[in-house]
Amino acid sequence: MKAVNLATLLFFVANGVAIVAIPPYLRDLGVKSEAAIGATVSTAFFVSVVTRPLSGFLGDRVGHVRVMRLGVTFAVLAQLLYLMGSPNWVQAGRVLHGLAIATFLPMSIATSVAEGARAMAARSLAVGIGNVLGPLVGSAIYDMGGGRLSFSTALVIHAANWLFVRGLPARAAERGGVAVERRVLLFTALLTVYATVYMSISTFTPVRLKDHGLPLTYWGLFSSVAALTSLLPRAVLMKTGLVNPATAAASTAAAMAGLLVATYAEDLVMFAVAGAVYGLGQGGIVVTHQILALAGARNAGLASSIYTMGWDLGSILGPTISGGLVEAAGFSVLHYVPAALLANVAVLLLYGSRR
Repeated sequence: MKAVNLATLLFFVANGVAIVAIPPYLRDLGVKSEAAIGATVSTAFFVSVVTRPLSGFLGDRVGHVRVMRLGVTFAVLAQLLYLMGSPNWVQAGRVLHGLAIATFLPMSIATSVAEGARAMAARSLAVGIGNVLGPLVGSAIYDMGGGRLSFSTALVIHAANWLFVRGLPARAAERGGVAVERRVLLFTALLTVYATVYMSISTFTPVRLKDHGLPLTYWGLFSSVAALTSLLPRAVLMKTGLVNPATAAASTAAAMAGLLVATYAEDLVMFAVAGAVYGLGQGGIVVTHQILALAGARNAGLASSIYTMGWDLGSILGPTISGGLVEAAGFSVLHYVPAALLANVAVLLLYGSRR
């Protein structure tokens, strides 16, 4: 299990290095339309949302690690296409990036589901550490050498992970069928709303910084501080018995507050404060939602794939909708986006009261 967590850590570090560079890189390549930038970012998630169910179905039959290997291969190829240096090649790279997300991430969750809730919390901690390192390193690298240096760095990390994952033992899962519990579908919907809000802000805040002549490092600081503070709930919620709908609702409210502050931030201090508040919420969301949705689930690969489809759906909706809104009304429209998370808070409180 520790080996799979290391592979997950490396994947998230490399992914963080690459993803923070894509919106400003598209601007560097001459893409002026915010709607076009949002559509390009969303391409990966259009591909992922379609292929995740197949990934989960296959993983439950041929083995989760075997499908993870395929995911790292797609990730390596995506970086190579980003390096080709044109908007069309970036679009093609996003297709392969979507396949990487669809095949690697749900299967890494499925391996922990099979081990139980504590293993899921340990994997979440590995993700959190990757999210500390990836954006921090990625934003600094982009400011030093632009997108080509960012994608070259991500390529090296993914290539090293490819060699590592090839050495992991693979065994077929024992369960079959296509049934998933209703709770999986509920938390998929909640994850969709959350991802819509986050991806709206994370896609266009770097563009706002670039257009206002501010360094991308500001967003890297937000992301890295958020990832750092997210380690606290990832580490303690399971141990303290606080994985429940009330904690999930409180975490969602904290994430909403942090994202709201980020839409107003113009300096390092405000981005750091926003990141700290958001990170406490985000870490709690990841742990509580995954465990409440997936712990003990049948057909772990398929259940994990369906649950994580919520991230893809939100990642399609967020950049696409907000791209059009920003283009029509300016960056100030982002101030209103976090309010959508109030719906999640209400649903979680109702869900907890009925349990």
